[in-house]
Amino acid sequence: MHIRITTPERTVFEARDAEHVLLPSEAGELGVLPGHMPMVCTLQVGRIRVDLPETTIQMATSGGFAEVLNDDVSVLADTAEKAEEIDVERARQARQRAEERLKRRTEDTDIVRAHAALARAINRLHVAGAE
Repeated sequence: MHIRITTPERTVFEARDAEHVLLPSEAGELGVLPGHMPMVCTLQVGRIRVDLPETTIQMATSGGFAEVLNDDVSVLADTAEKAEEIDVERARQARQRAEERLKRRTEDTDIVRAHAALARAINRLHVAGAE
């Protein structure tokens, strides 16, 4: 299968020999194999995994959309980072800031935004293998 993962800033990953793709869809993890039926789905914060003949690539994403059509998987992600690109210290600091925001809630605290920031930071740490 051909897979391309893009963000508004760049193409993060592309391969023509993907054997399996695992996507964090809104309905749960979605596995895509060659010959998969055409579909479009929304993505949530989670891990994208691409199995290639010789290796596996993992990426952290914060959401977006995926389309599967004729053995072509197109991911339009809000953000996507390969595991080796993740700045672990920055992700730890983001997690700490979000946790502190949630602990010290005031009426001005945007709880939804703080929970989203916490989920993104934890996901990045998980994909990087730091948690």
